Amino acid sequence: MRKIVKLILLLLVSLLLTSCWDQKDLDKLLIVYGVGIDTSLEADSDSSYLITIGFPTISEEATKEKMEYSTPSRSLADSYDKLQKKAYREISYDNTRVIVFGEDVARLGIIHHVDAMLREPLFPGTARFAVVEGRAVDLFHLEPPVSLFVSTFLYESIEQSSQATSTPFVTLRNFHNEYHTKGIEPIIPYITYSEVPGVIYVGCTALFKGDKLLEVIHGNHSQALMVLRGEVYSGFYTARYALNDEALDDYLTIKLLGSKQKIEVKVIDDQITIFHRISINSALSEFTAYEPIFDTDKIEEFEKIAADSIKGDIVSTLNILQRTLKNDNVGYGKYVKAQLPHYFQPDNWNEQFAHANIILDVDVSIRSVGITP
Repeated sequence: MRKIVKLILLLLVSLLLTSCWDQKDLDKLLIVYGVGIDTSLEADSDSSYLITIGFPTISEEATKEKMEYSTPSRSLADSYDKLQKKAYREISYDNTRVIVFGEDVARLGIIHHVDAMLREPLFPGTARFAVVEGRAVDLFHLEPPVSLFVSTFLYESIEQSSQATSTPFVTLRNFHNEYHTKGIEPIIPYITYSEVPGVIYVGCTALFKGDKLLEVIHGNHSQALMVLRGEVYSGFYTARYALNDEALDDYLTIKLLGSKQKIEVKVIDDQITIFHRISINSALSEFTAYEPIFDTDKIEEFEKIAADSIKGDIVSTLNILQRTLKNDNVGYGKYVKAQLPHYFQPDNWNEQFAHANIILDVDVSIRSVGITP
């Protein structure tokens, strides 16, 4: 019996000794937090891109807490060896938080970069994507006043903007999946700069056709696209209450509390007709007119005003997608493919989308109004 116990203990100890055979000491790694991809500005070079990495120094001897390396390269994969030659430690992309594409690169196409990220060295599928106004290298050299690393600031800002129903939340895995899915075109959050130096704004959406940046939408259009895609989590929406003779109009603001949607597709008079019902839950956040609000009729009036205003923004956004761009960034094609497979033309869906009849029904429910009468 004792021999059996000793044998079991010996096996357990051997497992503990061998379970981390490939583990690497963090002190010997250069851990990349963010990657920026731009076009190269060197006209006489055979390198088409400029790749930038941002990382913490993690060394008591370092004079700076963070650094950025950039190198011209023919591709993302081509940059690995060039960057490694500049680095004082082995570069690790396992913890990359944010991947930022400069606007020029995004317009040329990014799928070959995405493909490289899914090979060796493998980037995490949860790394967050963004497109920046101008060049990514300039963004990585900024020092946000509330964060040491631009990549950390963007990592958090992208999530907060998504939760506020302002921009999409897109990861390496999300983009790759949408790119390869018929019936939907990808989107990525778009970063702009404030007039105040060093202040970054994450509140716009980059619309892609395939892997190429097509257009950028801002403000209510970006929020309306999130509503269309069913990505309503929180945030606020303000609608004009009424025009009056005073210097200032009155407004009401609702806090978004989530949504539900139902999409049905039919063929009417040989035209694809999409019935899209959107139900939004909310709470009254502000009402600038001094009127009693604890009244059923008044709440219903507020709900209709909010619903009509949101619907107006959605219609305006759909006009951009259908009439101007002919590009289905909502994903209606997936529903047509599922419900009318014999009508769905995967290689011609965007043209079908441009001629589809979309009938919207937007409903807003105000669940609470606070305590002020």
